[in-house]
Amino acid sequence: MRVVIIDGDAQVREELIKLLEKAGPEYELAGAASDGREGYELISEARPDLVIMDVQLPRMSGVTMLKKLRGEGASCRVIVLTADTDFNKARQAIELSVDNYILKPLKKAQLKKAVRSVKEKLENEQAIAAAFTVENIFRGCLNGQIHPDGRFHFMTREKYGFTLEEPVSVCTIWLGSNYTEQREDVRRFLENAAADKNFSICVLEVDAWRVLTAVIYCMEDQNEAYLFFKEHAVPAVCGSFRGEIVCVWDDMKNGLELLEGLKRIERMREWNLLFDRGDLIRKEDVERLEVVPVKYPAELERQARQAVLELEGEEIKKCYYRLYDRLRGQPHSPAEMKECLIRFNLAVVNAYKTQHEIESELRIQSCMQAITVAMSWGQIRSAMEEFLHVVNFNAFSEEGDTRYSPLVQKAVELVRKYYDQGVTLEEIAGQLFVSEEYLSSQFKKETGAGFTETVRHYRIERIKGLLLNTKLKLNQIAELTGYADPKYMSRVFKEEVGAVSYTHLTLPTNSRV
Repeated sequence: MRVVIIDGDAQVREELIKLLEKAGPEYELAGAASDGREGYELISEARPDLVIMDVQLPRMSGVTMLKKLRGEGASCRVIVLTADTDFNKARQAIELSVDNYILKPLKKAQLKKAVRSVKEKLENEQAIAAAFTVENIFRGCLNGQIHPDGRFHFMTREKYGFTLEEPVSVCTIWLGSNYTEQREDVRRFLENAAADKNFSICVLEVDAWRVLTAVIYCMEDQNEAYLFFKEHAVPAVCGSFRGEIVCVWDDMKNGLELLEGLKRIERMREWNLLFDRGDLIRKEDVERLEVVPVKYPAELERQARQAVLELEGEEIKKCYYRLYDRLRGQPHSPAEMKECLIRFNLAVVNAYKTQHEIESELRIQSCMQAITVAMSWGQIRSAMEEFLHVVNFNAFSEEGDTRYSPLVQKAVELVRKYYDQGVTLEEIAGQLFVSEEYLSSQFKKETGAGFTETVRHYRIERIKGLLLNTKLKLNQIAELTGYADPKYMSRVFKEEVGAVSYTHLTLPTNSRV
């Protein structure tokens, strides 16, 4: 704690300095002065935590000096010393927010107690200041722990330039399975992106929901903030970070609505199934959608059940991909699409149960629940793949296939499963614990086609099916087939279709369509 001493009596000054030195190393003498004018200049320059001063000073009285300092915003603590018993001067000093008023001659014990009291007050203030951050304020709103009064609003206004009574906007960014790995980088990215804007931003990590919540406050214009996030921040985040990302926006009347606002956002996030990666979803955007009722694919269900009875694993998969494409082909409500998927799954499971035992009913229920809460097609796809694994449809078509060695057979299976996720030779080789060179050589030798050629074949066939059977946009088709750039996908498709024949390849004929 930095201390300034001001007293016209040299003996008193010396006594106070010695007392301060004996009090301990936590007390630092920032300077001493003998009159009010010198004291004013010293305090203005040194900015101490505590001033011990006589109220009767030459050249400028203590009261006058203190009035001037307070008018200039000086917030230092003050202990006043005086030999004058005039209550009027004491009252003036007290009105100027002094911490203690001690009569001379000094009593060391009394002064020590007063100094310790100031030290404790400063420590408490520092602890409160450390906790009184914008992040903690908004986190308190999120947790329902903030119940502000007039003084609270005054403090936030004075320190940060806003109150919780003012409008805020929120942009939530869901990172899915990449949340833990990418949250810190995305947080810094957002904070830096908005550094020079006409609004302030506080980014909260909400681990339970796997989202980053960007609270936008001190706004001159809510729409300006929205357009910045829609046109710049969100596209930049989606372009810089991998994996599934869902971004939702909501405007709130005040900061105290933060918890309720996030609940609204949580309910709105599943509508991401009708938007593209990189879109910033608002309630207004959802309300403008011309939603079409789902027509349940009874004939496709019949084909799937028949394939189950005939142990045609690949045909079952084809039915699922046709269903998947059909649902994505038109703007259906997420709830209806999920209901359709679950109904379809239950029909397939019931057909399966007529001839086989289910490995785990609990895992089946878990898959259904995962579909119910899904907010991205990636989550739905993962749930469907887990469902197909549980009922073990792979065994129907792959059992007894001896065309390839176990290594190449497994590689083909992985390509078939992950071609639409941008799978690479390096990734497959890593999973199979062999070198890229050896896998590439064996793959080419046994199938008659290179690894890259094979992946491209599956992608092209998938694109054909999507173009024929859906009304999806090119960027949506690119996402479904593992292409980051729709223009590149179009170029590859034009080069391949009609120019390359696959009849000479010994690839499995049951590719996804």
